[in-house]
Amino acid sequence: MDKIGRIKELVGILQKASYAYYGLDSPLMTDKEYDDLYDELSTLEKEANCVLAGSPTIKVQGYLLDGFTKVKHTKPMLSANKTKDTKEIEKFVTNNRFYGSYKLDGLTVVVRYKNGEFTQGITRGTGIEGEDVTEQCRFIKNLPMTISYKSNLELRGECVISWDEFKRINRNLDTPYSHPRNLASGTLRNLDLNIIKDRNLSFVVFECVTDMKEDSKSETLIDVHNMGFEIVPITKLNSTVDQVSNALQPEFYQYPTDGIIFELDSRKLSESLGSTSHHECCRMALKWEDELYETTLKDIEWNTSKTGLINPVAVFEPVDLDGAITTRATLHNISYIEDLQLGIGDTIQVYRANMVIPKVHSNLTRSNAWKLPDKCPCCGGDVEIHNENGSKTLHCMNPDCKAKLLGKLVHFVSKNAINIDGMSEATLQLLIERGWVKSFKDLYNLKENQIYLWKYHTVGFGEKSVDKLLENIEKSRNTTLDRFIYGLCIPLIGRTASKVIAKEFNNQAEEFYDIWCHSYDFTKLDDFGDAMNNSMKVFIRDNYGWIAELIGEFNFRESDNNGNVKQVLEGETFVITGSLKAYKNREELVSVIERNGGKVSGSVSAKTSYLINNDVASTSGKNKKAHDLGIPIISEGEFIQMITS
Repeated sequence: MDKIGRIKELVGILQKASYAYYGLDSPLMTDKEYDDLYDELSTLEKEANCVLAGSPTIKVQGYLLDGFTKVKHTKPMLSANKTKDTKEIEKFVTNNRFYGSYKLDGLTVVVRYKNGEFTQGITRGTGIEGEDVTEQCRFIKNLPMTISYKSNLELRGECVISWDEFKRINRNLDTPYSHPRNLASGTLRNLDLNIIKDRNLSFVVFECVTDMKEDSKSETLIDVHNMGFEIVPITKLNSTVDQVSNALQPEFYQYPTDGIIFELDSRKLSESLGSTSHHECCRMALKWEDELYETTLKDIEWNTSKTGLINPVAVFEPVDLDGAITTRATLHNISYIEDLQLGIGDTIQVYRANMVIPKVHSNLTRSNAWKLPDKCPCCGGDVEIHNENGSKTLHCMNPDCKAKLLGKLVHFVSKNAINIDGMSEATLQLLIERGWVKSFKDLYNLKENQIYLWKYHTVGFGEKSVDKLLENIEKSRNTTLDRFIYGLCIPLIGRTASKVIAKEFNNQAEEFYDIWCHSYDFTKLDDFGDAMNNSMKVFIRDNYGWIAELIGEFNFRESDNNGNVKQVLEGETFVITGSLKAYKNREELVSVIERNGGKVSGSVSAKTSYLINNDVASTSGKNKKAHDLGIPIISEGEFIQMITS
């Protein structure tokens, strides 16, 4: 293929990948693969002196979704020119005042204020116009709704999800997100506001669009920070390139980042330099250089989730990825495997994306000898290939698949649901394999019907252990309606939504049961959209029979939030960090805060009332930010005094 032919091919590939990334939040390739193809295209364009109209090298990539109002940007939102060569950066900043900051990997958003009040939020979109996400932005927990600055103000920043929050959310998803960037983007552009409410999105400012009569952009950012906004960490002016690179390491930052932005500090100079159709000339991005490691593919494992989605995982010879011995990495879906042309025994290249997530970058052998399972690896049932957002996925079609049952039971007995103490996943798996538990209701028949077999034929269980577990099962019959609803594993219905439903029906199981017999419009409830309403109706329609039987096994008490506990923390927002002593874990402390009327956030902001940290003198990022914002830092002991005095 000649250079022009390859240019045409690369433009097509990158356009398709860009649409999947920006428009569908479903990447077709890794960031590194995209960057490598982009670099190849850029080199070929220079060599052939040919740039096509649709080339991503001259056009900002981005797409608008249906369902959102289109809003024109005050000025075009362009990219930064990118490089992996520090010498280019040094040449760029020579003889100019500059600073460095993290290049955040999330969804770029513009926020606007008028008379000190938040008025509008807009996605980057095409760079010329974006999607109006004003209502969605109101659920970003660290975004101020009211500020002291009374003139018109426009800021650009990144909507991101921290690594800790990413892990927490993924633990509760049947199909985990591959990267926090996709999760943040998918969350903010969700039309169901309740989903946004349950996820801790953060907004981090990296640019002030409004001319605040200050030539220094770094000083302007500090002014913005003093208004109550979280800003991207910035280095001292005129540090060397090496000093900036050493100071801004991805493992030291709570949010995902894919490089460093080197920014000229003078606003006047920046404006005089102008821009190309692709990037502004006042900044340059130094992309992380991901180191590739070769290893051998040993196997492709297929694991069935509780929804029936069968997820592929690459298993390879142990390899040291930047200090972490790694043997596994997700392969996402069938399309991903097809693109890599994998086969057992192939030599593959792996790396840690942003020095965190193990990824398969490429396949040097490309034997394409892999085999698609024709049966579910768990139950042996029939499987089907589905097309989801342009990617092929594998699903188990057996409604009685043990993997589906196990996943649902693990959720049902969890602490935030029915809470059967001592009922581990391993125990549930054993009960399922023995055929003693085939439904939720079977858990409550163990004592009467299966105890003899369990006591004398289950390896690893003594009589006392069995008796204790059975006792805990009986205790779990005394529960609350919101816990019961949450435990049912209704799609899109999390803890918050379950509490809203329970409150609507006065925490009475009898009233709740009536909706299983009659149609009910859940959109009447706070923050319930059409998606959640449809999910409830479909679940009721498909599961009426066994729910009717299961509900009779419980004695429903008043809600945990029935008003017996004094709401001494009403209106207060807490952030928790560091190790705990008085409470078993963070979940227990969060529960205490919520029972007393308080709220819990994942990050410190101007809205935070208290930071709970037993190490009050710690120099951690959260402690430093609390000090900067004048937020009290209290120990567990001080917190306990607060709710008991």
